[in-house]
This record gives sequence, structure tokens and C-alpha cells, in this order.
Amino acid sequence: MVLGGLTIVQMACENAENAVIGNLIYINEASAAKTKEVTMQDETTRASITVRLAKTMGQDVTAELFLDKAALDAYNKKNETSYKLPEVKYISFPEKVTITAGSISAEPVNIDIKTFETEGAQYAIPISIKNADGIDRTESSSSFLVVLVKPLKQLVPKFHPYNSMQAAPGESWGMILPNYTLEWWCKMSDFSINNQAIFNSGGSTELYIRFGDVVYSSGGRNLYNFLQIKTMGAQFDTGDPTAGNGLEANEWYHFAVTYDAATGTSLLYKNGTQIASLVTATGQPMIIDKLQMFSSTEFRDACDMCQVRLWKVTRSANQIRKGMYSEVEYTNTDLILYLPMNDGEGATTLRDVTGNGHDVEIGNLKPSSPNHADVTWETYTFALNN
Repeated sequence: MVLGGLTIVQMACENAENAVIGNLIYINEASAAKTKEVTMQDETTRASITVRLAKTMGQDVTAELFLDKAALDAYNKKNETSYKLPEVKYISFPEKVTITAGSISAEPVNIDIKTFETEGAQYAIPISIKNADGIDRTESSSSFLVVLVKPLKQLVPKFHPYNSMQAAPGESWGMILPNYTLEWWCKMSDFSINNQAIFNSGGSTELYIRFGDVVYSSGGRNLYNFLQIKTMGAQFDTGDPTAGNGLEANEWYHFAVTYDAATGTSLLYKNGTQIASLVTATGQPMIIDKLQMFSSTEFRDACDMCQVRLWKVTRSANQIRKGMYSEVEYTNTDLILYLPMNDGEGATTLRDVTGNGHDVEIGNLKPSSPNHADVTWETYTFALNN
């Protein structure tokens, strides 16, 4: 009788252990994707997750949730992102969630985030399961990131013929860069004339960016609806308009130019995709003496422009693509200058938000010209289909 009793107790213990050991707990959303983007609202942003079991239990299961900074750091390292964790005071969610006996999942867990100023930084909420009554977590699905997306909606200046600007200081910068990235959003009203220059760095290596050149023609007429980069004694561009690569008037484009002296390689990106490259002598740094915009007297069409960023690093395709539709952190130490150009009506200065002092005075080459017009402003939202 004693031996029989011991056998029953042993079997009961094994059954209870197997019910736990043979089960797993996880965040349902993490089983399909590791992140979910939610658009930040004016007051409170809400997201939700669901905690689930692999199979039902005969008793309640309580899971503990927590903000997992280590999971956020690991994600940033793996994905070339720089998401930050908001201050805890802005985040609220239940730290414990219960899956009732016989149920496969708990009720959805609401995560509420009060609005806060981002100053260009990108934020994410990393939620992980800490423990759950001895049930093992599914390691690949026990953490989930709620990525906060602040839409890039801003006032944008439209620069007209004879608007000319130069970032401070006015004297030669003498900046020697073995690596750089220059990126911006722009929209041209037309491509009616050659040599409509939007950037000029000066310096012996020269970074001169313009719309048009006497390169492509059709039916005896030169075509100027392409972007050309002149640098390091050579040039490359967005492609032959007659081969379907032409730019469209009144359409927004995001452009980025990168350079790496170690390989002598310049890359050109359009809307987050690399479309052209140029290889010159290795080991030659870019020399930046100034950053002048709309400097050519031949600039005749109107151009909307914003989000001008000059970096001292070669940004990757992934970084460029991820940063297109949002601001970037103003205090990022890799930024040389950052001109959101969201200053608005009446502004005479475009602020360099990095604090590096490269503010831009809005100027005019020929204020007395009958073709001159002052800068005008309009609000745009930048999204996948802007």
C-alpha cells in the first residue's frame, strides 16, 4: 500500500511538472514581427500586446511584464537603429497579466504613452516577459518593441529664382572629411534650364550638386530633368531621362550622397535606394570650405527643400532609408549641420539645430530683379506616398 501511494504521488508530480515543462509563454505579436510602429498622437498614444500560452493550463497563470532596456539595445545594435527609451513617467501598462485556467491567452495589454517632445530622436517601448509561474518563455517571442513614429509634418520653404544662401560661417571652413553624407528632400517646379545648382561646397575636391547639364538630349533638345553630382574631378547622376530615369516636376524626392575615402567611392541614393556610384582615387578626403545653396544665377525654377543634413560619416543604405520620413536626433554627434527648414513665415534665418553654428541667412542674389520673389512657405507631410 505504501509503495502504491508513493507511485501515485510520483505520477501526480510528473503530470504537474509536464504541464509546466511542456508549455511555453510568449507575446503573440512577437511571433510574427519584432516591432510594431504606432503613430504618436497629440495627447496619448495607445498600443496593445497579447500574452499567450502554447497550450491551456488547468490553473491561472500570471505573467510579469517589464521595460527591457537590454532588448532595446540588442535590437539597435543588430538593426543599425538608435531608438531611445522614453522616460518612465510617460509610459504606463499593467506589470502583471493573468491567463485564466482553460484559456490560451490573456486579455490584450494596453500600453499608453503620453506625448513628449522628441527633438528629432526616435523612441521605442521594449516590453518583455520577466517570468510566468515557472513556465518557460519562448526566447524568440518574449520581447516586443513598440516603435513610436512621429510623422514628419512641417512648414517647408519654396525658394524662388535669385534666392541664395550660405551656411555660417562666411569664411572658409577648411573641413577635411574622409567620410561624409549629405541628404535632403526637394521638389522642383520645373527643369527648364541647365545648371540649377542647389549645393556647392567649394574646396579643391568640390561637391557641386545641380539639376541638369548638357549630357542628355531628345529630338534635338537638351533634357535637364536629372540630378548631377560633380565631385573629385568627375561626375555622376540619377540617369538618362530618355531611358526612363528622368525626374518629374512637382514631385518630392529624397536624395543622399555618401563618400568613403578608404575606397574612393561616392554613392547616390534616390528615395532610399542606391541608384548610382562613382569611384575615384582612394585616400582622398572631401574638403568642405562652405555650404552654399541656390548659388547659381542660372537658377530659374522654384524649389521646395527641407531636412538638409550633413554628416561626418558614411551613412548606410539602411540608415538613410530608416531616417527619411522622420527627424533625426538634433544632438547626434555625427551631424555637422542639420537644417530642418521648418522655421516658417517671416523667418530670415534657417536654424542649424545641432548647435554647431551653421545657421543659414535667407538671402537674394538680385533683390532688385523683376524675376526675384521672396521665399514662401507651405506645410507638407512626408510619408511613403507623399
